[in-house]
Amino acid sequence: LIVAASTSGALAGAAAAGSPRATNMVLVGAASKHIPVDAESLKKSIRELFSSKGDSVVGVNIAAFEAGRNLS
Repeated sequence: LIVAASTSGALAGAAAAGSPRATNMVLVGAASKHIPVDAESLKKSIRELFSSKGDSVVGVNIAAFEAGRNLS
């Protein structure tokens, strides 16, 4: 699987989502268009993964995921 997402695009998406630390989640969002799992299932998993860190962290990661989906 090759995902065409530039580092600068991922960083910009993470910053727009609210945290430069969310760069990896931007890349997950970009890659999600190329894997056989629907976006809602992935967002549910993101919510479960980050729920213990609070609503703000969940929101940033969901926003970063969606920013990545909009990259390509």
